[in-house]
Amino acid sequence: MGSENSSKKDYIKFTGDVGWVSLYRVAVYLLAFFTIPALTKNLGTELYGLWNQILVTVGFLTPILMLHLGTAVVRYLASEERKDVLSQSFANILCIIITLSLSALILSIIFRTNLSLILFDSANYGTFVILTFVYAAASSLFDFILTYLRARGKIKQLSIINVVSYTLMTASLIILATLGFSLEFMTCVYLLIYFIFVVIMIISVKRDTGLRRPKFDKTNVKSLKKFILFSVPQIPNGILLWVLNLSDRYLITFFLGLSQAGIYSASYNIGSIITAFYMPISFVLFPVVSRYWDNNEKGKVRLYLEYSTKIFLFIAIPGSIGLYVLSKPLLQILTTSEFVIGGALTFYVAVGYIFLGIFQINSFIISLVEKTKFIPIITAIGGTMNILLNIILIPLIGIIGAAIATLISYLILSVIVLLWARKEVKYKLDTVFLVKVILSSMIMALIIQYILSASIHRIIIAVLVGIAVYLSSTFVLKTLHKEEKEIIYDILGTLKNLVGRKIGTKK
Repeated sequence: MGSENSSKKDYIKFTGDVGWVSLYRVAVYLLAFFTIPALTKNLGTELYGLWNQILVTVGFLTPILMLHLGTAVVRYLASEERKDVLSQSFANILCIIITLSLSALILSIIFRTNLSLILFDSANYGTFVILTFVYAAASSLFDFILTYLRARGKIKQLSIINVVSYTLMTASLIILATLGFSLEFMTCVYLLIYFIFVVIMIISVKRDTGLRRPKFDKTNVKSLKKFILFSVPQIPNGILLWVLNLSDRYLITFFLGLSQAGIYSASYNIGSIITAFYMPISFVLFPVVSRYWDNNEKGKVRLYLEYSTKIFLFIAIPGSIGLYVLSKPLLQILTTSEFVIGGALTFYVAVGYIFLGIFQINSFIISLVEKTKFIPIITAIGGTMNILLNIILIPLIGIIGAAIATLISYLILSVIVLLWARKEVKYKLDTVFLVKVILSSMIMALIIQYILSASIHRIIIAVLVGIAVYLSSTFVLKTLHKEEKEIIYDILGTLKNLVGRKIGTKK
């Protein structure tokens, strides 16, 4: 009985941490909705395409500048209690990332014209090349410090930092775009705020464990070697994931032009809302399963992987079907007529991200068995398939072809990792649960399409009705097991008590 209560408390804490990160992700996507109209209506298709190319390139550069050491930090420091080891490890890795970032920035200044031709299909954007590399440096520092806080279990703190920083950065873009400032000035202000928060986070780490000077003696080099050996196989994997996630924008630019890349990005950004559902889960999951694996509790690792996948699919499947219905009216409100296309592209992107979410959640099993050398091979299979399909489909059916190519590639990755998890921990995917969720989602979609129109209040009503219909359908079909419902009720009860105590304190 005590063991069952302990397990339930663990699940509640896990789900609570996921909730904190989910709040951050929801805030990010709500703010992104305000960013889309501000940028598309004031920049036009070409400059909006340029901004998205900057984001795509930063996504490529960030894991390289980090040497993917963030993953090793979570894997090996999640259970570390010695503050001297934590502080020294943080300082040494931070020094490496700063050195790499400065080196990359110098190279970007020297080769800015050539890089402008490669990245933006024009020699006129040299300034944006430099700003892109500054952005990548800020992103790598920010992400590394976040992974350190993640390893330390400070989920609430890092979620608050994320929300506040992203709110200020996004607000700067919206305000400056609306006032008619240039994209260069907007980017500079955005990056200034980014670096301010990097400094704030370093101060936070210093208060927690202290901040030492970098030291590369024999002991520390041995420790770094362990981190690097774990991370090195994931560097090409980070590049390959970028190929999977973002190379379609470059290929669209090559075949169809920067304007089509901008149109594609608008629909893609709506479909990618699904990342808000799996990223919080995977963010919290890795340090948790790492601790259980180190304690030889493989049964709990399996349960957490299965439970996390079910949470994700319970939200993501209705989300993707809902986005199919909502995407066109959303684009009509958020963008100009140039950006508005049918809902199929958004739907393909969203389904692709469901498969990517399954991959991301369950791929931790490969890191736990320390077979990270196979991760680039798996990702290379998906990446190669993605590029080949893009080259074939984009000239044939345009930007829809890019979305289909990405969907198929992510499907391949998810199948491979699920088979691996089944082998290592006897993982099972609940197909009955899956069928009930899909059926409930389709019922929801059929109803909300009759409510929908291109107005904000009708969209909000449609979303609220859709949530109510979906939850009612899952309840009638008994989609969730009894123990899963109990965990949800316990979480809601805990939140109710917390709110009650805060209200009582204020009185």
